[in-house]
This record gives sequence, structure tokens and C-alpha cells, in this order.
Amino acid sequence: MHKEKIDSSKHEDFVSLYIRHEPAVFSFVMSMVGRSADAEDVVQRASMTMWRCFDRYKPGTNFRNWAFQVAKNEALNFLTRAKRDRHVFSEKLIELLAQDTFENSDKLEARRRALDLCVKKLPPEDNDIVSGCYAEGATVRSYAKIKGGSANKFYKKLNRIRGKLQQCIERQLGLEDFAA
Repeated sequence: MHKEKIDSSKHEDFVSLYIRHEPAVFSFVMSMVGRSADAEDVVQRASMTMWRCFDRYKPGTNFRNWAFQVAKNEALNFLTRAKRDRHVFSEKLIELLAQDTFENSDKLEARRRALDLCVKKLPPEDNDIVSGCYAEGATVRSYAKIKGGSANKFYKKLNRIRGKLQQCIERQLGLEDFAA
């Protein structure tokens, strides 16, 4: 009974940390493997490895750095298995890309949070356009067809919205830098 309570607490600690850092882990892996489907597979394997090895994680240390190391090893294993494909980068290049992503992960995470906030601030019509054009499997052309407008019209609107989002992100990051 006591062991069950400890395992439950351990599980909750892991899930809480993993959920908070999973988007950064996915981005990190994506920078190494290049394809979303492959990154999903690698992240899934990495999350299982993290869970099995969670006893080795020292509470209070940087979980994201630990998760990146586990994910990097899984990605390198994946790339080793995939070497038959001539489009796979060398291990040295992958190491350099992983190091660069690792070094910039805080900046990337701040930009992702700023983007999330800025998208929420969009007027409903602009938010609908962004959601419709960036939905999985969607294109600007398919969204325009659904809405009964020309693709060119929606490309122009989307470019205007992207400009607004870029300005908003820069303001958000400027505010964060100033507050820090």
C-alpha cells in the first residue's frame, strides 16, 4: 500500500514536469530528425525512457536539460537505424544542430509562449483564418474554398496577420526582457 502511494506521487511528479517541457523536447527532437512523424516517434520513445529512468533524475535540477539529453540519445539511436536513407545528416552535424537548439531553447520557448499569447489576442476573424489555414492537412487554398473566397485574398490576409503577430511577439519579448 505504501509503495503504491510513492509510485503515485512519482507518477504525478513526472507527468507534471513532462507536460511542462514536452513542447520544448519536441522542438529539440524535430531539429535533429527533421520530420514531424519521426519526431513524434522519437519523443514517444524518449518519454518512455524518461519514465523508466525517472529514479535517476535528481529533483530540483533542470528537468528540461535532463529530458533533452534523453531525447538526444533517442534521436541519435533513431538516426543510426535510419542511416540507410541517404538523406540522413552526419552524426557530427546532428550533434552541432542539437547543441545549437539546446543553447537557444530558452529563446525558442519564450517565442513560443509569446506567439501563443499573441494568437489569443487576435480578433476573432483573424484567429479563425489562422486556425483554418494552419489546421492539420489544411492549406490556404482549401480554407479559401470552404469560406468562398479567393486563395489570393486569404494569402494577403494571412500575411497581414503574420505581420501583426510578429510585431506582437517582438513587443512581448521586449516586455519580458525589460521585466527580467
